[in-house]
Amino acid sequence: MKKKLIILTILIVSLAMIMGGCQTDKTEATPSPTAVATPTPTPVPTPEDTSYVVTDSQGNEVAFEETPKTIVSLAPSITEIIFAIECESKLVARTDWCNYPEAVMDYVSIGNIDQPDVEKIIELQPEVVILTEMTKQELALQIKDAGIPIVVVDEEDSFNGAYKCIEIVGTVLGADDKAAEVVTAMKTDIDSIIAKVAEAEKKTVYYVMGYGEYGDYTAGKGTFISDMIAAAGGINVADDTEGWTYSIEKLVEHNPDLLLLSLWSPTDGLKEANGYKDLTAVKEDKMFTLDDDSLQRLGPRLGEAFEAMAKAIHPELFE
Repeated sequence: MKKKLIILTILIVSLAMIMGGCQTDKTEATPSPTAVATPTPTPVPTPEDTSYVVTDSQGNEVAFEETPKTIVSLAPSITEIIFAIECESKLVARTDWCNYPEAVMDYVSIGNIDQPDVEKIIELQPEVVILTEMTKQELALQIKDAGIPIVVVDEEDSFNGAYKCIEIVGTVLGADDKAAEVVTAMKTDIDSIIAKVAEAEKKTVYYVMGYGEYGDYTAGKGTFISDMIAAAGGINVADDTEGWTYSIEKLVEHNPDLLLLSLWSPTDGLKEANGYKDLTAVKEDKMFTLDDDSLQRLGPRLGEAFEAMAKAIHPELFE
């Protein structure tokens, strides 16, 4: 009897342990409320800030909320830059003086560079007007007062000045990369030409801007054209004066090796003009006509004009 009691007790204890173990397993299998995954909130995108500020040639800071889609150009050099950086689709108007490239003639003109038709500009409602200091200040202010941003692009007359003009226009129109490409190509070409003529024997040069009954005009000391002549391997005989007028007596005395002519100075007339007809360069037909527009505009064609000048002074280096 005692033996049966002991066996019964062992069975009861074992059963209790088994039931306890089952209860524990059941409890552990139930997921904790804190273990339930919660959905991650979707971030709300913030609008991209497209605003920027451009500092123009006068030091003015011009703010833009976004890249302008419509432009009025008030200078030929600016128009040429717009085409060079492939932003011509934004151009809505030009000046009468803007004549390159040929496609620009299809665009609306708003008059002269110095006195544009302000009412017409305001009527067009461009998102920016880009101009030079040649536009009268009071007219520029009228455009600005109408709520149209104006950017002045008018750097010093130099190669670096031309590069800076291109860079400013590129920044205004959101075409910095393309502007940098244009500037890099110009620098490469111009630096290559300067290196090519560096060791060549210098030749004396006179630049004929005008002559005849209304006076003799050239590019004297301190002008960019005179600087270009020096960079192209020449010596400007008119460096003994400043400004744009010159004495025919001095010219005959210098008797330069060659003449560089403006398009407005026809070669045939020089052969009969007082003083000029006595020059060796005229007698030996060492006269070369340069494109005034590309030579005098601080734009993308300046490199071409410089190359033409260097070839005229040192043709033997470019054969």
